[in-house]
Amino acid sequence: MLSRTGEYALRAVVFIFRHSGDQPVLAKDVATQAQVPLKYLQKVLRQLVHNGVLRSVRGRNGGYVLAQTPQQIHLWDVLAPFEPSLRGSACPFGNPQCGQANPCPIHNRWEPIVATYRYFLKTTTLGDLTEKERLTHL
Repeated sequence: MLSRTGEYALRAVVFIFRHSGDQPVLAKDVATQAQVPLKYLQKVLRQLVHNGVLRSVRGRNGGYVLAQTPQQIHLWDVLAPFEPSLRGSACPFGNPQCGQANPCPIHNRWEPIVATYRYFLKTTTLGDLTEKERLTHL
């Protein structure tokens, strides 16, 4: 259900959480670990900074750190900027007017799934899913 960019964003945030400690994490280290092209990842990281998920630290020991505690960062915050289907009701049939007034053939069955998925992302934090010890396999 995630786009490649959404996956990259989630991997990056988890990696930064696991490795930041007292020092910011370099984008090149995230790119290497997450197997994401650096230039592409830099755009993702900038968007995460813009949305308040990450903070960019400049200077000799610069890099990226979480802008909030893991318990304050919801998966929605990480993924919504990169997932058009989360921001609106993207119709699987491409119907731009899909909704209760003009439903596509699967709208009534698809909408509850999307609503449950959105609820999960809006109520689940990075802290809910992770502890540094449990993330060693990611």
